[in-house]
Amino acid sequence: MKRLLLLLAVIIAMASCAHKEGWTLVWTEDFDGPEIDETVWSRIGLGRSDWDNMMSLRPDLAFIEDGQLVLLGKVNDGSSSDTTAFVTGGIKSRGKKSFQLAKFEIKAKYNNVDGFWPALWLMPDCDVPQGEYAEIDIMEHLNSDDFAYQTVHSRYSLDVSRTEPKNHGTGPIKENDWNIYAAEVYRDSICTYINGEKTMTYPKVEGKEHQFPWPDYPFYFILSNQLGGAWVGEVKNPDQLPSELKVDWIKVYQWQ
Repeated sequence: MKRLLLLLAVIIAMASCAHKEGWTLVWTEDFDGPEIDETVWSRIGLGRSDWDNMMSLRPDLAFIEDGQLVLLGKVNDGSSSDTTAFVTGGIKSRGKKSFQLAKFEIKAKYNNVDGFWPALWLMPDCDVPQGEYAEIDIMEHLNSDDFAYQTVHSRYSLDVSRTEPKNHGTGPIKENDWNIYAAEVYRDSICTYINGEKTMTYPKVEGKEHQFPWPDYPFYFILSNQLGGAWVGEVKNPDQLPSELKVDWIKVYQWQ
């Protein structure tokens, strides 16, 4: 019976993801100004997590060039007060730009570097109840893989014993080239895509506490270049640096 209910949930969710014609473009970021727009974005400083423990506020690590956002990862050359072995750039729109129940689409490219973990992701732009969690990873890439990951995390999915419904997908990418990554957030499902090809449908399953929190929150963007970490591994060949994550544009659509 449980498997039947889960199958029905997936079928309903797949139908929801088919409504592409209902999305209306509500915001675009083209990165066409001379500098990063500080009314929308903030630089990410050093943190303690795997994804931000090399972050630096250095302006040469996050900047606009030829109408594109460029986020770099470099060997720390001692030219700043940073004390980490490597320094990386990232920006976020927390407290400045967020959207709820939307389709998020990002055109990006990155190079292949051992220990390089570029990511385009979303977090709630508000306080969530204690014990709750909601994250959407529109794109994560490791090392020189010829595919990218797309994942959703909730308090429910973070329990390693809960493998259903599957909360992640992968899809092939054009290596060292531009790809378009997307996530659609509905009230009953989340669907992810790479270059228009669906990689995952994650359904809401009735009766599962903390399983589907995403419709309750507006989400802000995090665009991050990271070197090293438990998942991606060590930077084995610093001569491959700089690592480079470029973003050409971001588009947000909402259901009308």
